Amino acid sequence: MKIQIFLAVFLLLLLVNTKTFAAGIEIDDERATPEYWINKNSDGDKLLLTYKQIDRLNAEILAKDDYAADLKNYPETISVADLKARIQKSTEDVRIVGSQSVMANRNLDTLNYNVTVRYAVTTERVNIRLLPQPPTGERSDSIQGTALDPAEPVAVLWESKDGKFSFIQSRFYFGWVNKNTLAFTDYATWLTYVEPENFLVVTTNKKFVNVNGKIILFQMGAKIPLQSSAMQNNSWTARIPLAENNQLKEFSVKVLNDGNVSADYLPCTTNNFIRQSFKFLGDVYGWGGLENSVDCSALTQNVYRTLGINIPRDADRQAGCMPIFAVFNSVTHAERVDIVRRAPGGSLLLIPTHVMMKLGNDDNGTPIIIHAIGGSTRKVIVSNLNFSSASGLAMIDRLTDITYPR
Repeated sequence: MKIQIFLAVFLLLLLVNTKTFAAGIEIDDERATPEYWINKNSDGDKLLLTYKQIDRLNAEILAKDDYAADLKNYPETISVADLKARIQKSTEDVRIVGSQSVMANRNLDTLNYNVTVRYAVTTERVNIRLLPQPPTGERSDSIQGTALDPAEPVAVLWESKDGKFSFIQSRFYFGWVNKNTLAFTDYATWLTYVEPENFLVVTTNKKFVNVNGKIILFQMGAKIPLQSSAMQNNSWTARIPLAENNQLKEFSVKVLNDGNVSADYLPCTTNNFIRQSFKFLGDVYGWGGLENSVDCSALTQNVYRTLGINIPRDADRQAGCMPIFAVFNSVTHAERVDIVRRAPGGSLLLIPTHVMMKLGNDDNGTPIIIHAIGGSTRKVIVSNLNFSSASGLAMIDRLTDITYPR
């Protein structure tokens, strides 16, 4: 009972601090349109970073992010100590305590030898769980880590005791996934998903693809591998992975050039940050990717990855791994306002466990943001930073960092 009380209190505090109860803060006038901000940006289509500069930035982020991995250089074997530490870290970082049976399902008691890595690709949108347990159906499911798109390569490191879950490492997260969502393959084939020669980037909030009668969802920023770069009859031929007896079987699917995909990453410009973020406006808040939607850090991650920038999945790691524009140490309220006004559009504004993207300063000089917010609001909205959370402080006075790619 003490554990249950602890979990209930912890989840309540998490909801208060991370999502905030902020009903009535939504802006719904012209500032809640991308055109308002694009019209204010005379140089909004100026290239901020070249592909080469983005590659360098991604390498710097990867070196700092202990949840991410360079899959193309991933080791062939994992030591007992390494793997145990990683499995335990997925729960210890968020102070989650599972039932005795769920904890035992991690199968750590049989982990007494170095593990040979296996290779797989996701066949649908799949939940990464912090423990080998299916979703509870709760909106704030404490075991939910994040979600992966279809066609994502993963290194498979371990299996649960009941054989239903695999512990995997993806490009940016590790944890437990339903084994039936994976298609296992050989290393050479797997590499064609790690670094596809030709691919589409999803540029809409949700892209649905019919694969042999099965509708699968790709979210913004996902890569869809192609057979070639050639487009015929206004469509590309995609390689979509499905599983047959848990082994990879590819299907060729036509993907229409409908404005919801791009044959490359979008140019890194202020206006593209804005255009992409507005495609989520009004979407339901989805904790850890639940409800096939985004939470605060998935929103920013997905917008950034359409521009080729691989930022971490969680807000706190986005603060720790991204280039810093400003850190708020011992500054007055007026100084805070001045700093936020100077932050460029597309920059990330962070408080503990929450991240917001700046759109710009409105005609009155008020900084305006877009973010996925939970609590009683539970959707992606445009707002200012003057509203108070349950802590009583205005959001602008809780800011700890501003990050910006450069």
